[in-house]
Amino acid sequence: MEEFWVCPHCRSLNRAGSGKCYSCKNKYGSKPREDTAKKAAVAPAPAPARPIPTPELGSRPAPAPHYTRPVALAPASAGAGAVIGASHERHSLNPISAIRRRAAWWLAMRQSVSVGWLGYLTTVLLALVLTMGTILILLAMPATTHLLQHGNLSAALAQLTTSQHGQLRMLSIALGAVGVLTLLCFSAFLGLTTHNATGLGADQPILTPYEAGTCWAGLLWTQVRIAVGLIVPAALIWRGFAIPGLVAAIVAIEIAHRHLEDLGGWLARPGRHLPDLYVKLGVGGSISSPLASFWLVCFRIANVLLVVCSTVPALLLSAFVALAIADRSDVVIWQATGLGPAQLGVAVLAVVALGSSALCVALLVPVTLGLTQRQRTRRTMVRVGRSRSWVARPGEGGYAPGSPTLATRYAEYDDEDRIVERVPSYGDSAAGFPGPGGPGFGGPGFGGPGFGGPRFGDAVQGAPDQASLNSPSTTSSFPWSEDPPAESD
Repeated sequence: MEEFWVCPHCRSLNRAGSGKCYSCKNKYGSKPREDTAKKAAVAPAPAPARPIPTPELGSRPAPAPHYTRPVALAPASAGAGAVIGASHERHSLNPISAIRRRAAWWLAMRQSVSVGWLGYLTTVLLALVLTMGTILILLAMPATTHLLQHGNLSAALAQLTTSQHGQLRMLSIALGAVGVLTLLCFSAFLGLTTHNATGLGADQPILTPYEAGTCWAGLLWTQVRIAVGLIVPAALIWRGFAIPGLVAAIVAIEIAHRHLEDLGGWLARPGRHLPDLYVKLGVGGSISSPLASFWLVCFRIANVLLVVCSTVPALLLSAFVALAIADRSDVVIWQATGLGPAQLGVAVLAVVALGSSALCVALLVPVTLGLTQRQRTRRTMVRVGRSRSWVARPGEGGYAPGSPTLATRYAEYDDEDRIVERVPSYGDSAAGFPGPGGPGFGGPGFGGPGFGGPRFGDAVQGAPDQASLNSPSTTSSFPWSEDPPAESD
C-alpha cells in the first residue's frame, strides 16, 4: 500500500480516501483525548515480524478533513531513482530524440499533410543531380581512361589540365552539396508520404514514417562503409604498407561480422517500401505498377554492381599475390599496352554499374511525380466524399435513376465529366423534374432524410459510384474532422 493515513487514536492504518477510521470510527484529523494518548503511550506495541519503515507523521500537523491529501511513500532505492532520472534527463537532452518526439506529436494531430511543393522540389533536385553527375563523368573521362589502361592514379590525374582540375573540384563540391540536399528532401518526402498513406485511404505501408525517411541515408552509409572496407586495405597493401593494410582489413571484417544479423536489410527495406507505397497510393485499382517494378530491378542491379566494383581492387591484389607465390611471371593480369581481358571486364562492369545507377535516379523523377499526383487525387476524393456526394452531370436528369448505359455515356465526355451539385427544383414529372415525393427527391415530402438524393435503401442503377478509389477514405469521415459526417448516397 502506497497511500494511507494513520489514526492518532488507535494507530490503525486507513486508506487515503476514507474520512473515518475503520477501527475506532473517529474522523480524520481529530485530536485524541489525554487518557487515550496516555494508554497508547504506556501500552507496548506488539513487535512485528518484519520491521517496516514508516514515515514520521508527527513532524507536521494534520490538515483539516476537507484538505485531505494522499500520503505517498518515498521510492525504496534512491540510487535507482537517481539513475532513472539521469537517464530520462539524457534522453530529453538528446536533440534527435527531441526532434522525433516533436515531429511525431505534430504528425499525430494531422490526418495528412500537404507535400506537393516538397515533391516538385525533390523532382527538380533529382534531375539536377543526374545532370551534374553526367557532366562530372564526362570531364573526368581522360583521367579514367588512363587509369584503366595503366592502373596509376597519380599519373591519371596528371593527364588533366589546371583548368580541368578546378572545374572538377568545383563541380564535385556542388554535386556533394546538392546531393545532400536531395537526400534530405527525398527522405522527408517519403516519410510524410508514408504518414499520409493511411489517412488517404491506402493500406498500411511496410515501414513506419521514421524508417521510410531514414532508410535512404542508411543505404548510402552502408555503401560507403563497404567501399572503404574493401578498397582501403587493398590500396594500403598495394602501396607497400602491409601491416596497416592488414589491420584495416581486420577492422573491416569485425565491423561486417557485427552486421551479419541484418546483412541485406539495408537493401531490402527501401527496395520493398517504395514500390509498395507507389502501388498502394494508386487510384486505378491495380495491384502492380510497371514503373515501380522496373525501378526496383534497376535499384537492386545498381547496388549489387556497386558492391562488386568495390571488390575489384581486392580481387586483383589477391590474383597478383597468388601468381607471385606460384612463380608464374608469364601470366599478365594487367597489360601495360592496350586493353586486356581484365581491363575490359572492369570497364564493362563500371559502365553497367554507372548506367544502372543513373537509370535508377532518373526513374525516381516520374515515381516522385506520381506519388505527388496520387496524393493530390486522393486528398480531393477524401474531401469530396466527406462533404458532398457525387451526382450526375448537368443535363443528365439530376438525381433520378439513370439508365444502364449511363457509364458509357460518361466515358464519351471526358472533358465535361466533373463533380457537380444540383438540387432539382419543383416541377411536373412529365417535364423531367420530379416532384417532392418523387424517387429523386430523397424522401416523401420536403426536408426528409437524404434531402437532395435517393431515399435510404433505394438502389440507383448506373449512377456514379462514390467509392471509385476502392478505399474507405471516399465514403467515411474521420473522428477528428471538423465537418459533420456526410450521408452515404
